[in-house]
Amino acid sequence: MIDQFLIFTLTGTVLYKYTPRKISDNIVNALISNVLISDSVKSLSNDSSVDTYTYNGYTLKYLRVNNPNFVSVAIFPTLTPLKYANELVDISSTLFKAKFGDDILQNLEAQQYELNDLDEELVKFDAIFKSKLQDYEADLVEEQQREKELTTPNKRETTPSSVSSSSMKKSGGKALRKWGVDGSVEEAVDSGALDFSTDSSADQVDSRPTEKIDTDNYGQKDQSGHFLVKDLNEEIEYLLSKSKEKAEVKEQFSFFKRFTGGKTITPEEIKKILKQLESQLIKKNVAPEAAKHLTSSVEKELTGSKTKSWTSVESTAKEALAKALTKILTPGTSVNLLEDIKSNPKPYVISVVGVNGVGKSTNLSKLAFWLLQNNLKVLIVACDTFRSGAVEQLRVHVRNLQNSSESTKSQIELYEGGYGGADLVAKIARNAIDYAKKNEFDVILMDTAGRRHNDAKLMSPLASFAKAANPNKIIMVGEALVGTDSIEQARNFNAAFGAGRGLDFFIISKCDTVGGMIGTLVNMVYSTNIPILFVGVGQTYTDLRRLSVEWAVNVLMS
Repeated sequence: MIDQFLIFTLTGTVLYKYTPRKISDNIVNALISNVLISDSVKSLSNDSSVDTYTYNGYTLKYLRVNNPNFVSVAIFPTLTPLKYANELVDISSTLFKAKFGDDILQNLEAQQYELNDLDEELVKFDAIFKSKLQDYEADLVEEQQREKELTTPNKRETTPSSVSSSSMKKSGGKALRKWGVDGSVEEAVDSGALDFSTDSSADQVDSRPTEKIDTDNYGQKDQSGHFLVKDLNEEIEYLLSKSKEKAEVKEQFSFFKRFTGGKTITPEEIKKILKQLESQLIKKNVAPEAAKHLTSSVEKELTGSKTKSWTSVESTAKEALAKALTKILTPGTSVNLLEDIKSNPKPYVISVVGVNGVGKSTNLSKLAFWLLQNNLKVLIVACDTFRSGAVEQLRVHVRNLQNSSESTKSQIELYEGGYGGADLVAKIARNAIDYAKKNEFDVILMDTAGRRHNDAKLMSPLASFAKAANPNKIIMVGEALVGTDSIEQARNFNAAFGAGRGLDFFIISKCDTVGGMIGTLVNMVYSTNIPILFVGVGQTYTDLRRLSVEWAVNVLMS
């Protein structure tokens, strides 16, 4: 419930800090600046003064602890009951007064008392405070549960228990994956209609009923009528919640940080802090080359500069690094693929490339589903003529998408030419374009064979393929799991299509499998300056999201 709790002097000495959950430094600084470095701080002279301030979804509540120069501050989500925050600051005030007498605190403020002399006592205070807080939170949860039981109607009387089970039995299907609020997987939704894995025949008629693909949490149309998939922001936090709990690192006691602004940042000070931040980025799968580039740019920017009010050197460095990450991940070119498709002659050709096993065919089918939502007629072309089963895999995807709704039955088709060598690939690409023109397809999605990025023999056919297909856009699917090798993958693929031709976009797959280790996003954009179009968060057709740069930066900096 509580995200941060501090006791400090108004001159900037933090006596006690408790941070069970991470909050952006920008939010903390804004809360402190707008309350404690403003006229509102005058209200602290009143013994009974308790005030609140709300900003960007968080509330700051503060109380004078022992005299007007010492403040107890609680920061928590705005939806948290105010009763909880009121009692929290009251508990802290009582405990702090009991632990430290007026004389010590007044002498401390007058700088007549050594800060380190309080260290041992503050450790004891920390143990008492957390114990009291734990007891209080337990009582509050129990009280809320009792209130919920009193106000919640008995749903068993109005909801037949046989509905979900009968529908499952009727379709004979298996359960689709659904994410719970704690990041765990729940098996709840019938997917029998979308499971065609037992049918390997292209000619066999599938008589099983097909349910409409659930698009409620997928996206919506904008004012122009374009169907846009959702951003990857708060939704992914559900997927990361368990990883965050496991990776939580307890802060060492650092009671006496100075937040007073105007401090000149020395080279020695900033180097030490940036070294720690560089290590943090590397632990999140950011390649050492990219991490070093980011921290070096921050070092040049900050050395010799002064900190802002109520901002430590560490906070200043983090803020500058967050800006550098934001700059890298923010697209320098338009990622409005829909607009580009509709403003160019038909058919619009998109080629999907990548190393083996990253999910090219799966993400190509997700792209197809998105294009179908925008009422575009799509031709999928099987240009992976090497991998056994590649054509059959696309055939299943096309059949699923055709059956997803009545409106898409005639809007998507598969063009295939069997299996063979590089010459066959170029031939299939050219013939597919001719076929698409004759049959008025809006978009062509060309699947390609996976290939090792460090094998020149396997990479060389990409140049002839690009010449034959002449795609409007080339999209590389990268895998979030790959980590630091993603830099070389991106660079090699970007250079494989011949002079004057490179990649246009990235799709980063399997972002739901790496927790907070999303450094691959930074690596691929850093190494090529090519933007991320979408990220994949699962294996169903609606598991495609636009990248939220703010979300990515927060995860990397947390």
